[in-house]
Amino acid sequence: MSLDATLAVTTNGDVQFSFSVVNEGTTAVTLTFSSGKRADIVVRDLSGEELWRWSDGRMFTQAITRATLEPGEQIEQSYTWEDPPSGTYVATGILEADSDLEAEAEFTVE
Repeated sequence: MSLDATLAVTTNGDVQFSFSVVNEGTTAVTLTFSSGKRADIVVRDLSGEELWRWSDGRMFTQAITRATLEPGEQIEQSYTWEDPPSGTYVATGILEADSDLEAEAEFTVE
């Protein structure tokens, strides 16, 4: 499988995350999801302690769904961490499908 993930982070008071998965191969890839949650974002401090997880406190439909990514096609989701404390963090974007795929980004909140 030739999927690639990226995580872009923008800080402007709140923190905006954009998690993308693109099919960089030459054949279609079908992803299977076990719930309505397609991806998640986890933020840890530099010691590794988890401080925020987008999915905490949320409910998702429990249904198996599939999405096919043609060559060059991507899926993208955006997330917001509101009013984070100052510090330097590492965020991990996680694809919640039958393929293990993650992307990380370090960022600082002033």
